[in-house]
Amino acid sequence: MKRLLYFLMALLGFGFQSCDMRTEYGTPHVNFRLTARVVDEEGTPIQGIHVRTSEGGYFDHNTGVSDYQGNIDAVGIMWPGAQYEVKFEDIDGELNGGEFETLTVTTSARQTEKGSGNWNEGSYEAHLGDVVLKKKVEENVE
Repeated sequence: MKRLLYFLMALLGFGFQSCDMRTEYGTPHVNFRLTARVVDEEGTPIQGIHVRTSEGGYFDHNTGVSDYQGNIDAVGIMWPGAQYEVKFEDIDGELNGGEFETLTVTTSARQTEKGSGNWNEGSYEAHLGDVVLKKKVEENVE
């Protein structure tokens, strides 16, 4: 009778698992760090430029904005991949040197640490150097 029960359970897709199996929630991800220096066309650093990703990841709010020297050292979580698309946006309007156009950059990242073998697939970094933003051109409305 016991064998028949085991056979039926196997046939229906039931199985036994050991108690040490961990359940994980979420999706595969990587820890991601992006460094850049945001400047205008004359090479002047721009403060208050926000960097974000359009890949479904995010940067920590405190690290995703350029400082007074134009430096960004953004850390966050991204989907696993070899290339990432990031956007540099002027979020403060006329402050800090005028209004600048949004710039989208596709960058490659290099792996700096191996993952845990579970959902975390490691740490990646991308160093962009100087990112040049153009000032928005005002349209004359007559």
